[in-house]
Amino acid sequence: MRFLSLPVTRNTGQRFWKNNVCSICKRYASNQTNQYPLSVASTKLRAGGPVRTRFAPSPTGNLHLGSMRTALFNFLLAKATGGQFLLRIEDTDTDRTVPGAEERLYRDLEWAGIQWDEGPKVGGPFAPYRQSERKAMYWEHAQTLVEADLGYRCFCSSKRLHELRVYQSSKGLPQAYDGTCRHIPKDQSDEKASRGESHVIRMKVPEQWPGFQDVVYGKIRPTLTRSPQSEFKEFQDPIMVKSDGFPTYHLANVVDDHFMKITHVVRGSEWIPSTHMHVAMYKAFGWEPPTFAHVGLLLNKERKKLSKRDGAIDIKTYRDAGYFPEIITNFVALLGWSHDRSYDVMGMQELIDNASMKYTRGDSVVTFEKLNFIQRKHAARYKELRRSDEPIPPSQDLIELAAKPILNRMKILPEFEELIFYNCENNDAAKENYILAIISAGIQNYTLPETFYSNHKYFFAAPTTLDLESRTPPHKLHSAPEGVIYPVPSDFTNSFDALSSISPENWNAPELKGFTNLVVDQGTMLSTAEFTASGKPYTEDAQKVIKKSWMKLVHAYLRWAIAGGQSGPDTADIMAILGREESLRRLGAAKKIMEDRLRTLEKAEVV
Repeated sequence: MRFLSLPVTRNTGQRFWKNNVCSICKRYASNQTNQYPLSVASTKLRAGGPVRTRFAPSPTGNLHLGSMRTALFNFLLAKATGGQFLLRIEDTDTDRTVPGAEERLYRDLEWAGIQWDEGPKVGGPFAPYRQSERKAMYWEHAQTLVEADLGYRCFCSSKRLHELRVYQSSKGLPQAYDGTCRHIPKDQSDEKASRGESHVIRMKVPEQWPGFQDVVYGKIRPTLTRSPQSEFKEFQDPIMVKSDGFPTYHLANVVDDHFMKITHVVRGSEWIPSTHMHVAMYKAFGWEPPTFAHVGLLLNKERKKLSKRDGAIDIKTYRDAGYFPEIITNFVALLGWSHDRSYDVMGMQELIDNASMKYTRGDSVVTFEKLNFIQRKHAARYKELRRSDEPIPPSQDLIELAAKPILNRMKILPEFEELIFYNCENNDAAKENYILAIISAGIQNYTLPETFYSNHKYFFAAPTTLDLESRTPPHKLHSAPEGVIYPVPSDFTNSFDALSSISPENWNAPELKGFTNLVVDQGTMLSTAEFTASGKPYTEDAQKVIKKSWMKLVHAYLRWAIAGGQSGPDTADIMAILGREESLRRLGAAKKIMEDRLRTLEKAEVV
């Protein structure tokens, strides 16, 4: 059996390349047109009209997954209803404030595409949006409760309160304030305050905390503020204003939400106990509380609170690792929220379109393995965006999101100066496009910049002679039916010489795939002839087995010759990216090694 020289004609591979958008990518692309009905939950949300939500973090550290989820849920509600999303900095706890944390917070939110309508940097009708700049307002409202006998000044020293806690602990009593200053007459309290005696302002709580309605957990019942056996010797009178004049979180939170006209508050379920207190404050001021929705906590696989060891790292770390912004928002949106779509992969606009308050009751177990799955799916979406003439935003541009970070990582490699960016000019823009072509060719497997170079070294350096000799593929058919000669002819490698007749302008993946299929078809034809000549009856099933054997042989040989046998994109795509000159050079080097090996095997058989 001998191979014939294969004629090469243009477009031989068009039938294999005609629809080169996978069905999944088409489905996600079609969803971007928003041509689908809203779910019942999404329709119900919009029927209520525009809502005002807020994200109110403390600048005490980095933004983590849980905080990002809180910000996202509030952002989506506002955007879906045509309302406003506010950012408010709750910096009244000066001891815990970390320098630079506020700026990092802005950077992380903006990177994720969560842009606030009102807040620091953008202003708004209810400025200022830092609580440290609103002290006078909190003090004024705390005083109104004192005047209405719904609050009081507490002059107890920190030493006395410490001794009280020690005593209560020794007796097995609940650790709570004993109300010593609760009954100081108003005139005496005024006089002590006028003399400058240090004090805090506490709220007088009722016999029980009021209940409230929660979107997720339904009706939350009232709770007692003290045990019946205490004979009113224990009190949960919360501090509203500290001795330094700063408000506590609880007072500032209620006052700001009221005056900033917040209609909906979405936050973690750990705040449910405090919400009783907040509702009591609303009632004391005579205000209507907002709608509350408390979402479950984020847990690890052992159903324990997430820690850094579990991967619960800050958003900056995900960003620096190379995860796309929409991957993080997509990932956290699925933690405690359910939707009616048949797919989980959604960009920001799709999250807005599908937004609802259909939050799941109970805590959510975080499965970090899903991050890379979502990354690959969004990468496929972004690849399709490049087919359009529309401008691509940086948050969806694979050059900005992947190619540039990869090139920057490669530049610090010791061997970088020796690497070759084949078939492209020697500038960063050309190199980025070269990397983008590699990413696009294997888009279904793209994850992070960190692993890109190690998985694609053959795009930057040809396999060495040692690489090729140590991985020489078998020169015979596998799994072919009985009657087929398993060793292929020694001139098999000559069949690829005809690739040199493909002109540079026609050197592309469809053409190369078509050529490869011609080699497979010729081998299948010759082996089928051998099969029938041996007396075996021809069947379609037998021919399918023969063709499959030839496909394995041809593709294994090409991948060995071009990429040293390493996994990656389709070999035709690799050759198209490397270019005609480099591909032919590698095929020539591999052919020589294979021929030397075959001669060695022939000599061994003779001996």
